[in-house]
Amino acid sequence: MGVFDKARNVSHLGDADGDRPYLCMRCEATFQVQYHSCPACGGYDVRRAEWV
Repeated sequence: MGVFDKARNVSHLGDADGDRPYLCMRCEATFQVQYHSCPACGGYDVRRAEWV
């Protein structure tokens, strides 16, 4: 395993859910970037999908 392969595995790049890794816990909208408040519903609980 090369250095780049190991880095890709650790960072989870190329995963199926990697294109929308953030999730609003109130309305379940998904985003590519983390927002302080959800643009869809105004909720303040936006988390990484892998933390849920």
